[in-house]
Amino acid sequence: MRGIFAAAACVAAFASIGTAHAQTKIGVWDVKIDKDCAISQEWKTDSKDTAAIALAYTNKGQAMVLIFSDSGWKLKEKEDLTISLSVDKKWSDKVPGAAIDKTMAVVGIPATSKAIDALMNGRELYMEIDGKSDDYAYTYYLDDTRKAISALEACRAQAQ
Repeated sequence: MRGIFAAAACVAAFASIGTAHAQTKIGVWDVKIDKDCAISQEWKTDSKDTAAIALAYTNKGQAMVLIFSDSGWKLKEKEDLTISLSVDKKWSDKVPGAAIDKTMAVVGIPATSKAIDALMNGRELYMEIDGKSDDYAYTYYLDDTRKAISALEACRAQAQ
């Protein structure tokens, strides 16, 4: 879990100061292209909160880290979470995660798993933090995710 938190810290920093780093845009995704490779997207919710999703590989590239955030969340830092994920109702899993801070949750999934294929080929990712209200659930649209994850792979290969 420590590797996931380290990668999450990099992605969290990217999400909060995204325009300060060398990056490019692929559809709705911002792709960070320096030594820490990550993709993210951010938007305003109906309640005017800021929500975001980000993906990165852990340092050794053995797992992908997904970070979900919402400025309206009130999580407990380092709180253990169970997060239900589903892509197009064709792939789903309950994965262990943790709160990075009160507004961010992180999960790790194996880099070679069906989940990565589902993200690359899917249209919608549904995420729900189990045991929390509906305010802790989102549907993320996966437009251009195949291209963004491919760019993430290329960035990761350059960084090694």
